[in-house]
Amino acid sequence: MLQHFYNIINILGGVCLFLYGAAQSTDAFRAAFSASTREAVSQFTRKKPKAMLFGAALAAVAQGSTVSTSIAISLADVGMLSLAGAVVVMMGASIGGTFVTFLISLDIVSLSPLLITVSYLMIQFGGSKTKKIGGVFRALALILLGMFLLKLGVDPLLANPTVRDAVVGVGPVTMFFVALVGTAVLQSSASVMALAVTIAMSGALPVDSVFPVALGSHLGSTVTMLLAAMGGRRNARILGLSTFLYKLIGTAAFVPLVPGAEAFLARIGFLMPTNIVLAQTLLVIFNAVIFYPWPQILSNWSAYLLSKLQKIDLGNPLYLDEKMLEIPSLATRLLAKEMIRLCNYIEALLQALLYHDKTGNELEKLLPDGIKELTEACERYMYAIHPPSIAVDSVTELEYRSTSYAMLSLREVSHVATQRFRKQIKKTGLKKLASEMTRAEWDKMAELFMKTVRDAFHAFALGDADLVARATQGKDDFGKVVAFMRTRLLGGETGRRENSALLDFVTAETRILRGAIEAASGDVLIQDKAGEKAGENIDQ
Repeated sequence: MLQHFYNIINILGGVCLFLYGAAQSTDAFRAAFSASTREAVSQFTRKKPKAMLFGAALAAVAQGSTVSTSIAISLADVGMLSLAGAVVVMMGASIGGTFVTFLISLDIVSLSPLLITVSYLMIQFGGSKTKKIGGVFRALALILLGMFLLKLGVDPLLANPTVRDAVVGVGPVTMFFVALVGTAVLQSSASVMALAVTIAMSGALPVDSVFPVALGSHLGSTVTMLLAAMGGRRNARILGLSTFLYKLIGTAAFVPLVPGAEAFLARIGFLMPTNIVLAQTLLVIFNAVIFYPWPQILSNWSAYLLSKLQKIDLGNPLYLDEKMLEIPSLATRLLAKEMIRLCNYIEALLQALLYHDKTGNELEKLLPDGIKELTEACERYMYAIHPPSIAVDSVTELEYRSTSYAMLSLREVSHVATQRFRKQIKKTGLKKLASEMTRAEWDKMAELFMKTVRDAFHAFALGDADLVARATQGKDDFGKVVAFMRTRLLGGETGRRENSALLDFVTAETRILRGAIEAASGDVLIQDKAGEKAGENIDQ
């Protein structure tokens, strides 16, 4: 009885070490992807065959599909890869993930001590690139060491006739659900397939359970992506839902083909571990063949379903990815994209407040808290980015400085818009404020204010110097209107105390315009310098 306990400990330890090795492999490859490498990847994956090949190759080398799907999402977030392209990368990653099963079916666990030794020497004494390769070898060694522990636990356990008969007696349907639940709980189809291969090597896995295990682990692996679809960034949610639909439909479509596939494997006559690899490979290739021509349709379905299922949460960042913080070029682009979304929210709030009688108050209820939360999230992300060194990458350093400067200006705009500007309108009432002026004057002021805000925000989004100049001119024109109002409202008989509310209101408008133009003008100026620097680098 005590021996069985030790066997179970070895099995649990082997699974955990296998999962840890897979996680280390993901981290090692993510660290190896520099900004220039990702730029090259974005160019390489523009066409579907190359995107498929990239996903498959990276998943195979990284011992799992997590890293390739993560990179695909980050590239889609910054506009370097379409969502349909990310779906194709995910298809390739699903195929490449079978390499893990192939590797563990070779029974080469005895190489793990050698790999541990080699990786240690590379990490301790190698250069920068050698250390990164050593990290990959160490992750592979941990995976193989996990397999070694699995064998230490499974082989003696299955030598017991009672346990062996119990495993052999498990039906195909039960085996399917065991693989499905096991993959969902462990969040790794590779670990379940590794356990299946280990049992097969001991001769205790029934022949009719090969495809049920492959189908169960394939479908169970969607749980991880569904968890991503429940929270996080929009593209991650869409890709998570796409993965679920992709594997669910693919699994259901393959079920009628199982008898023919089993007969095919029986005719080939390979050993059981090899049959498991072939079963998984046939399944994922069949799945990819079904959807390969239609990635755009799959991503569109997912986006539509997501829009129907998700609740409105304006303050939740869609693009900020904590995993990209160590890659300043990508992290800065993600932040800039989120800031453009923040600009859109601020513009919508100002529009709703100024034209309350035309747009209703629904946006007024949702936007203020959403703007505050999104501003805080963007600011936290800005401070968390690892500042790039100008000596190493001057272009990225300028982009980071530009975006940081714009973020600080937008923080001021956000605060004034959701606090002073909004409270002033709520406090005095729009009609009362307008009554201090003629309606025509009020409409002229509101129109000029919104046009200038819109030009400034569009200038930030597009990096357009002409729009900055137009917004600056609009601010100057608005300043003349404000100066005239101050003279008229504070002088003579009209210099009443009640007019101070209107003056406070236009002061808040002036602060908003100044902050919006500072964000846009600083961004354009430093981006121009970055462009000049990039041109110099190319010329050199």
